Amino acid sequence: MIQDKERNVAEQVIRLHDGKSYSLLQEISMPPQEADDDGHITEDMYLDMCRDLDSVMGELISIMLIDCLVRKDSKLSLWKVKYSKSDDEVFWAVGFDRESLKVNDILVQW
Repeated sequence: MIQDKERNVAEQVIRLHDGKSYSLLQEISMPPQEADDDGHITEDMYLDMCRDLDSVMGELISIMLIDCLVRKDSKLSLWKVKYSKSDDEVFWAVGFDRESLKVNDILVQW
């Protein structure tokens, strides 16, 4: 199951994809393992993703927990999210370190 603190972190990550919160997203995320890590999201990539999400899906309406996959050192929380411009639900997976609660993985599928 997911604790309130973990729920808050995951929901915050989803809400931070508004195009205004790159620095805060960096604060709650684990730093890349290597300087040239392909999984690292740059500010330009973040802004592009936010613009795409907003233009296609619109504003965030609701966030609902589906389930949480527990791993040895991390958790992967699974969410369905609704936006104003679409009847389709968006799948979010937010992974984080169990000790530090730093985000280490984000997947969005719409």
